[in-house]
Amino acid sequence: MIKTNLLKKSGKWLLLLLMTSLFVLLLTGCKQEDAISDVPKIGISFDTFVVERWQRDLEMLVAQLSETGAEVFVQIANEDPKKQQDQIRELVEQKVDVIIVVPNDAYSLAIVLEEAANEGIRILSYDRLVFNAPVDAYVSFDNQYIGFGMTDRLLEATEKENPNLLLINGDPKDYNSTMIQEGVYRALDLPGRKEKITIADEVWALEWREQYAREAVESYLSSGGELDGIIAANDVLAMGAIEVLAKWQLAGKVMVVSQDAEISACQRIVEGTQLATVYKPINVLAATAADIALKLYADETIDTEDTIHNGLYQVPYYKLPVTVIDKSNIDEMIIDSGFHRKEDVYLNVQP
Repeated sequence: MIKTNLLKKSGKWLLLLLMTSLFVLLLTGCKQEDAISDVPKIGISFDTFVVERWQRDLEMLVAQLSETGAEVFVQIANEDPKKQQDQIRELVEQKVDVIIVVPNDAYSLAIVLEEAANEGIRILSYDRLVFNAPVDAYVSFDNQYIGFGMTDRLLEATEKENPNLLLINGDPKDYNSTMIQEGVYRALDLPGRKEKITIADEVWALEWREQYAREAVESYLSSGGELDGIIAANDVLAMGAIEVLAKWQLAGKVMVVSQDAEISACQRIVEGTQLATVYKPINVLAATAADIALKLYADETIDTEDTIHNGLYQVPYYKLPVTVIDKSNIDEMIIDSGFHRKEDVYLNVQP
């Protein structure tokens, strides 16, 4: 009887041990599953890689997010608004927590981003604002100052009392183009300037294509007009304009300013065919965007005093500073910062 009772007691203890072990395993499994689900899933929807800087933006952004352990999903729309809508819906199906979006068309993503927001997904506009959509935050540069700064630099450098200027704006579907244009006119309209400046022509470059810059410069020069300066909304447009100026043997004589500090623009500055470009530290932009995306995921406070209206909301706006670059500061700002290598900037001339 004693042995039987001991066996029964041992069996009960064994059963209890097995049940406890099973509970611990189940609990551990749940914790592991919870840990996996706690990894931020960040979707990135980029418009295009046509402009040199976007490839660098994406590489830095993915690197910043990956270092934090986030899972990153990337989609490239190749300048197709409908494709971008479809790709964002794919990101929604993948159950991402945050979507970082560079829109092709500022006004074409409202419905699909509303669908994403209804699924609890947070939206971050990266360098281009999305209109009429539930955007949680917008990170970009001081786009009005970009237009103001490059225009002011051109007007300081011109020796003509009544200069003739050609304005080549960016893509009208990109709200940055509007903000840059506003900055250009702020500089043109300063007291003592407005009445002295002639706007020879003003065009908009659909999809930021340089062909519009080429056509505008060619058309104006062919009509017999004289140009003293060209304000181009980015370095690609400046390149198109300078190619035509070179054909007319005017490269370096007509001053050209733009933005982005692409390697080709920096080369033109040291070679003397372009006056200035605007340097935008995209490493800071990418790092800031990654930080904001993770704060949105964690439902933390977005700390910025600036806002911008996107047709529906006052969106928190992280406005990063920029610097106008010319021969006087290109070594310090571009080379010393590591943005471009000295041997690449001075590829065709001696430093």
